[in-house]
Amino acid sequence: MSIASKLPSMTDAELATLHSNSKRLMDAGTAAQQKAAEALIPSITAELSARSEAVAAGKAQALALRRANKLKPSPAVAG
Repeated sequence: MSIASKLPSMTDAELATLHSNSKRLMDAGTAAQQKAAEALIPSITAELSARSEAVAAGKAQALALRRANKLKPSPAVAG
């Protein structure tokens, strides 16, 4: 199983660490490490972007729901 196939199951912290390590290896690793890191960076970046977009979409949806609830007319109270 490749590292790229494990990306969706990684936590945000694990993914951030892998991203940092891959960037470091691109600069200071052996030729094989640099090649592997270069191949992995696009997948890591795509996963980070997808997660960021999902969080933003969730926040936008929550905001829209709060605004919709504020605009609902109050039920009339029978007196």
